[in-house]
Amino acid sequence: MASFVGHEAPAWLLDEVAAGLGAVALFTPNIRSDAQTAALVAMLRSSRPDIVIAIDEEGGDVTRLDAQTGSLSPGNAALGAVDDVEATAAAYRVIGRRLSSLGIDMNLAPCADVNSDPRNPVIGVRSFGSDPGLVARHVRAAVDGLQSVGVAACVKHYPGHGATVDDSHLALPVIDLDVADLRRRELVPFSAAVDAGAASIMTAHIVVSRVDDVPATRSPRTIGMLRDGLDYHGVIVSDALDMAGAHGAGIAAGDVTAEMIGSAAVASLDAGCDLLCLGARQGPDVPAAAMKAIVQAVGDGVLSVRDLVESQRRRTRLRHSNRIVDADHEADASTVESVARRAITGATPGPLRGAVVVDCRPGVSVANFDVAWGLGPDVAAIDPTAIAMDATSDAEANRIVEAARDRPLVVSVRGAAAHRWQQRLVDRIRAQRPDAVIVDLGWPGRPRTATLTTWGASRSSTRAVAEVLCGPDPDG
Repeated sequence: MASFVGHEAPAWLLDEVAAGLGAVALFTPNIRSDAQTAALVAMLRSSRPDIVIAIDEEGGDVTRLDAQTGSLSPGNAALGAVDDVEATAAAYRVIGRRLSSLGIDMNLAPCADVNSDPRNPVIGVRSFGSDPGLVARHVRAAVDGLQSVGVAACVKHYPGHGATVDDSHLALPVIDLDVADLRRRELVPFSAAVDAGAASIMTAHIVVSRVDDVPATRSPRTIGMLRDGLDYHGVIVSDALDMAGAHGAGIAAGDVTAEMIGSAAVASLDAGCDLLCLGARQGPDVPAAAMKAIVQAVGDGVLSVRDLVESQRRRTRLRHSNRIVDADHEADASTVESVARRAITGATPGPLRGAVVVDCRPGVSVANFDVAWGLGPDVAAIDPTAIAMDATSDAEANRIVEAARDRPLVVSVRGAAAHRWQQRLVDRIRAQRPDAVIVDLGWPGRPRTATLTTWGASRSSTRAVAEVLCGPDPDG
């Protein structure tokens, strides 16, 4: 599964597609508008009509199609907070219909991770929740929603990334769990995905130390629990092989070379993966290195031709594993529109007018670093007398309090459990302004000190909480 940079497919990629490339993944640098994306997909299909084209359009905080504005889909944590499986199915049907209209036939979603550690820096609001049963029922609904409108789901990140405190884009997370622990918690949603007929499942670059000492993507034992333990016969997709976690402890993402990705590709195929995601922003050298390493491994007897042929059979079924059903698009859209407001928890302080609204800007995950977000602009859109500010350090508390001397004060935090400076900033502000309204746009930590929690920073969530704070937008 190769990628590229730009809004048009380069000649080298079109040549590889024609020659039999497994799939193409689209990322934010490939997308300017829906019309341009549809034209790009058509260009790729002109080289080979049956090429699999994928995207990770999770909704919520992780969006490729709406990275410039933020997603109008509320995201998994908000859906889990509402706990209405019909709303989750509707949300994923809405996403799936849009992808299908663009010619995209595989979505690298939903996340099936049980977010059991609030310090997790990469999953958080991408998860439906911290309860395995809740996550399982919403994963099933999401898979049903996507696949009912003809888009293959890719459930991630097997065997579960929610108990980690490291980001596998940047390091190698290790979790100290045995098989019994996994079956009680992490594997419950993946079992539901298998039962729902998920077309594909993506592995995580995490080490489950009591199962194996290598990342799950490269672990025959860990992948064997999926194939044999959960009786899964669909396509297994590696997470991006340019991530640091794919290469072991002590490897930085910036040090990963094309040759290292080639080695990881061979190890992942040998462990049981069927489709290799090479990562974003790649040029021709990366797929070339991967294919060279694979051919060499076959020649050396490291990889079995029989196993590769069986993988090809599974991939061939990928584009024919979905069913098209009639559903009311307008009813689905209306249901989704209501979710962000229904998900807001806490005491309503409004209406506020002329507030200073401060967005805490942490260093966010690689998964969503290029997605627009912010409460301040949405409050200002409703109330032009409001002032939007940003904060990046708890040392800014006095400046913020001074700016809001004669005004209501709203502070939005995001990922405060993983970025402790935000909690320190809130404590310092509240010492001087106990009336300050704290809005948590991320996964709430413990204890929950926010006035309002949105369970996500999607555009739908920030708009919804802006209306709670200010009253409805007079312009709609």
